[in-house]
Amino acid sequence: MTNILKVEFLKTKHTIIRLLIWLLPLIAILMMTAVFWDNQYSVQLMMGQWSYFWLNMSIALVIGISTYYQKQATKFKEILTSPQDLFTYEIGRIIHGMLQTILMSAVFLVLVICVRFIFSSSEEIRLIAGSIVGILLTSIWLVPFYSWLCRITNLYFALGIGFLSSILAMFLSRTAFSMWWPFDWGMLLNNMWLKGDFVFGTWSLIICSLILGFILSIFSAYSFKKQ
Repeated sequence: MTNILKVEFLKTKHTIIRLLIWLLPLIAILMMTAVFWDNQYSVQLMMGQWSYFWLNMSIALVIGISTYYQKQATKFKEILTSPQDLFTYEIGRIIHGMLQTILMSAVFLVLVICVRFIFSSSEEIRLIAGSIVGILLTSIWLVPFYSWLCRITNLYFALGIGFLSSILAMFLSRTAFSMWWPFDWGMLLNNMWLKGDFVFGTWSLIICSLILGFILSIFSAYSFKKQ
Protein backbone atom coordinates (compact mmCIF):
# COMPACT_ATOMS: atom_id res chain seq x y z
CA MET A 1 0.00 0.00 0.00
CA THR A 2 2.86 2.39 0.79
CA ASN A 3 4.34 1.82 -2.67
CA ILE A 4 0.97 2.54 -4.29
CA LEU A 5 0.69 5.82 -2.40
CA LYS A 6 4.23 6.76 -3.45
CA VAL A 7 3.39 6.03 -7.09
CA GLU A 8 0.18 8.08 -6.91
CA PHE A 9 2.08 10.94 -5.31
CA LEU A 10 4.78 10.88 -8.01
CA LYS A 11 2.12 10.89 -10.74
CA THR A 12 1.04 14.36 -9.63
CA LYS A 13 4.59 15.78 -9.65
CA HIS A 14 4.42 17.51 -13.03
CA THR A 15 0.67 18.16 -13.11
CA ILE A 16 -1.63 20.94 -12.00
CA ILE A 17 -3.13 18.73 -9.28
CA ARG A 18 -0.68 19.71 -6.53
CA LEU A 19 -1.28 23.38 -7.29
CA LEU A 20 -5.06 22.89 -7.26
CA ILE A 21 -4.96 21.41 -3.76
CA TRP A 22 -3.65 24.76 -2.52
CA LEU A 23 -5.39 26.97 -5.07
CA LEU A 24 -8.99 25.70 -4.82
CA PRO A 25 -9.48 26.63 -1.13
CA LEU A 26 -7.86 30.02 -1.86
CA ILE A 27 -10.18 30.65 -4.81
CA ALA A 28 -13.15 29.67 -2.68
CA ILE A 29 -12.12 32.07 0.10
CA LEU A 30 -11.46 34.96 -2.30
CA MET A 31 -14.77 34.54 -4.13
CA MET A 32 -16.77 34.20 -0.92
CA THR A 33 -14.95 37.17 0.64
CA ALA A 34 -15.90 39.28 -2.37
CA VAL A 35 -19.56 38.30 -1.86
CA PHE A 36 -19.80 38.39 1.94
CA TRP A 37 -17.21 41.03 2.87
CA ASP A 38 -19.81 43.40 4.39
CA ASN A 39 -21.82 40.68 6.17
CA GLN A 40 -21.31 40.23 9.91
CA TYR A 41 -21.87 36.50 9.46
CA SER A 42 -19.28 36.18 6.70
CA VAL A 43 -17.37 33.31 8.35
CA GLN A 44 -20.55 31.32 8.95
CA LEU A 45 -21.63 31.84 5.34
CA MET A 46 -18.20 30.79 4.03
CA MET A 47 -18.28 27.64 6.14
CA GLY A 48 -21.77 26.85 4.90
CA GLN A 49 -20.83 27.18 1.25
CA TRP A 50 -17.67 25.13 1.76
CA SER A 51 -19.74 22.37 3.38
CA TYR A 52 -22.10 21.73 0.47
CA PHE A 53 -20.53 23.27 -2.64
CA TRP A 54 -16.84 24.13 -2.65
CA LEU A 55 -15.50 20.98 -1.02
CA ASN A 56 -17.73 18.79 -3.18
CA MET A 57 -16.61 20.48 -6.39
CA SER A 58 -12.95 20.55 -5.30
CA ILE A 59 -12.92 16.80 -4.67
CA ALA A 60 -14.64 16.16 -8.00
CA LEU A 61 -12.12 18.35 -9.83
CA VAL A 62 -8.97 16.93 -8.20
CA ILE A 63 -10.08 13.29 -8.52
CA GLY A 64 -11.43 13.96 -12.02
CA ILE A 65 -8.24 15.56 -13.34
CA SER A 66 -6.10 12.83 -11.77
CA THR A 67 -8.21 10.15 -13.48
CA TYR A 68 -8.20 12.14 -16.73
CA TYR A 69 -4.40 12.21 -16.81
CA GLN A 70 -4.32 8.48 -16.16
CA LYS A 71 -6.78 7.79 -18.99
CA GLN A 72 -4.94 10.05 -21.42
CA ALA A 73 -1.57 8.48 -20.62
CA THR A 74 -2.23 4.75 -20.56
CA LYS A 75 -5.96 4.18 -19.87
CA PHE A 76 -4.83 2.17 -16.81
CA LYS A 77 -3.20 -0.41 -19.14
CA GLU A 78 0.06 -0.50 -17.18
CA ILE A 79 -1.93 -1.36 -14.04
CA LEU A 80 -4.32 -3.80 -15.70
CA THR A 81 -1.43 -5.75 -17.25
CA SER A 82 0.80 -5.69 -14.16
CA PRO A 83 0.93 -8.30 -11.37
CA GLN A 84 -0.34 -5.64 -8.97
CA ASP A 85 -3.60 -6.60 -7.29
CA LEU A 86 -6.18 -4.29 -8.87
CA PHE A 87 -8.39 -4.23 -5.79
CA THR A 88 -5.49 -3.05 -3.61
CA TYR A 89 -4.40 -0.52 -6.23
CA GLU A 90 -7.82 1.14 -6.34
CA ILE A 91 -7.99 1.27 -2.54
CA GLY A 92 -4.58 2.97 -2.58
CA ARG A 93 -5.81 5.46 -5.17
CA ILE A 94 -8.81 6.24 -2.98
CA ILE A 95 -6.66 6.70 0.14
CA HIS A 96 -4.43 9.08 -1.82
CA GLY A 97 -7.52 11.06 -2.79
CA MET A 98 -8.55 11.19 0.87
CA LEU A 99 -5.14 12.56 1.83
CA GLN A 100 -5.52 15.26 -0.82
CA THR A 101 -8.95 16.11 0.60
CA ILE A 102 -7.53 16.38 4.12
CA LEU A 103 -4.84 18.77 2.86
CA MET A 104 -7.41 20.95 1.07
CA SER A 105 -9.48 21.11 4.26
CA ALA A 106 -6.39 22.10 6.26
CA VAL A 107 -5.61 24.91 3.80
CA PHE A 108 -9.21 26.11 4.01
CA LEU A 109 -9.03 26.07 7.82
CA VAL A 110 -5.96 28.31 7.86
CA LEU A 111 -7.56 30.72 5.38
CA VAL A 112 -10.85 30.89 7.31
CA ILE A 113 -8.99 31.67 10.53
CA CYS A 114 -7.18 34.50 8.71
CA VAL A 115 -10.52 35.85 7.48
CA ARG A 116 -11.91 35.64 11.02
CA PHE A 117 -9.15 37.90 12.31
CA ILE A 118 -9.40 40.30 9.37
CA PHE A 119 -13.16 40.76 9.82
CA SER A 120 -13.01 40.47 13.63
CA SER A 121 -15.69 37.78 13.61
CA SER A 122 -16.96 36.33 16.86
CA GLU A 123 -16.78 32.62 15.96
CA GLU A 124 -14.45 30.64 18.20
CA ILE A 125 -11.43 29.14 16.47
CA ARG A 126 -11.98 25.76 18.14
CA LEU A 127 -15.54 25.63 16.77
CA ILE A 128 -14.35 26.63 13.30
CA ALA A 129 -11.69 23.90 13.38
CA GLY A 130 -14.14 21.33 14.74
CA SER A 131 -16.71 22.18 12.08
CA ILE A 132 -14.19 21.88 9.25
CA VAL A 133 -13.08 18.48 10.58
CA GLY A 134 -16.73 17.46 10.80
CA ILE A 135 -17.41 18.64 7.25
CA LEU A 136 -14.39 16.65 6.10
CA LEU A 137 -15.62 13.48 7.80
CA THR A 138 -19.17 13.84 6.47
CA SER A 139 -17.80 14.40 2.95
CA ILE A 140 -15.08 11.74 2.87
CA TRP A 141 -17.38 9.33 1.03
CA LEU A 142 -17.16 11.66 -1.99
CA VAL A 143 -13.61 10.44 -2.70
CA PRO A 144 -14.49 6.81 -3.58
CA PHE A 145 -17.70 8.04 -5.25
CA TYR A 146 -15.84 10.33 -7.67
CA SER A 147 -12.99 7.82 -8.08
CA TRP A 148 -15.53 5.36 -9.44
CA LEU A 149 -17.64 7.90 -11.34
CA CYS A 150 -14.69 9.58 -13.10
CA ARG A 151 -13.26 6.20 -14.09
CA ILE A 152 -16.45 4.91 -15.73
CA THR A 153 -17.48 8.27 -17.26
CA ASN A 154 -15.31 11.39 -17.54
CA LEU A 155 -14.26 14.57 -15.77
CA TYR A 156 -17.02 16.75 -17.19
CA PHE A 157 -19.82 14.35 -16.30
CA ALA A 158 -18.50 14.09 -12.73
CA LEU A 159 -18.32 17.88 -12.39
CA GLY A 160 -21.87 18.13 -13.72
CA ILE A 161 -23.08 15.61 -11.15
CA GLY A 162 -21.20 17.47 -8.43
CA PHE A 163 -22.71 20.82 -9.40
CA LEU A 164 -26.28 19.52 -9.66
CA SER A 165 -25.99 17.59 -6.39
CA SER A 166 -24.78 20.75 -4.61
CA ILE A 167 -27.65 22.81 -6.01
CA LEU A 168 -30.11 20.13 -4.89
CA ALA A 169 -28.45 20.09 -1.46
CA MET A 170 -29.08 23.81 -1.16
CA PHE A 171 -32.79 23.41 -1.91
CA LEU A 172 -33.18 20.40 0.39
CA SER A 173 -31.26 21.91 3.29
CA ARG A 174 -34.38 23.35 4.92
CA THR A 175 -36.48 20.23 4.48
CA ALA A 176 -36.77 16.87 6.23
CA PHE A 177 -35.26 15.20 3.15
CA SER A 178 -31.83 16.71 3.80
CA MET A 179 -30.99 13.90 6.25
CA TRP A 180 -31.38 11.43 3.39
CA TRP A 181 -29.27 13.39 0.91
CA PRO A 182 -25.56 12.69 1.65
CA PHE A 183 -24.47 15.88 -0.11
CA ASP A 184 -26.29 17.78 2.65
CA TRP A 185 -24.60 16.07 5.60
CA GLY A 186 -21.71 18.51 5.81
CA MET A 187 -24.04 21.50 5.89
CA LEU A 188 -26.27 19.94 8.55
CA LEU A 189 -23.29 19.21 10.78
CA ASN A 190 -21.73 22.63 10.22
CA ASN A 191 -24.95 24.42 11.18
CA MET A 192 -24.86 22.69 14.58
CA TRP A 193 -21.15 22.41 15.38
CA LEU A 194 -20.32 26.01 14.52
CA LYS A 195 -22.75 26.97 17.30
CA GLY A 196 -21.17 24.50 19.72
CA ASP A 197 -24.18 22.17 19.55
CA PHE A 198 -22.65 18.67 19.30
CA VAL A 199 -25.90 16.71 19.36
CA PHE A 200 -26.00 12.96 18.74
CA GLY A 201 -27.62 13.42 15.33
CA THR A 202 -24.52 15.14 13.96
CA TRP A 203 -22.30 12.28 15.12
CA SER A 204 -24.63 9.84 13.36
CA LEU A 205 -23.99 11.76 10.13
CA ILE A 206 -20.26 11.13 10.53
CA ILE A 207 -20.86 7.43 11.20
CA CYS A 208 -23.12 7.17 8.13
CA SER A 209 -20.52 8.97 6.00
CA LEU A 210 -17.73 6.63 7.11
CA ILE A 211 -19.90 3.56 6.46
CA LEU A 212 -20.93 4.91 3.05
CA GLY A 213 -17.30 5.71 2.25
CA PHE A 214 -16.26 2.17 3.18
CA ILE A 215 -19.00 0.64 1.02
CA LEU A 216 -18.20 2.86 -1.96
CA SER A 217 -14.47 2.12 -1.61
CA ILE A 218 -15.10 -1.63 -1.71
CA PHE A 219 -17.51 -1.19 -4.62
CA SER A 220 -15.10 1.00 -6.60
CA ALA A 221 -12.16 -1.36 -5.97
CA TYR A 222 -14.22 -4.42 -6.90
CA SER A 223 -15.50 -2.81 -10.12
CA PHE A 224 -11.94 -1.84 -11.07
CA LYS A 225 -10.74 -5.38 -10.47
CA LYS A 226 -13.49 -6.77 -12.71
CA GLN A 227 -13.03 -4.37 -15.63
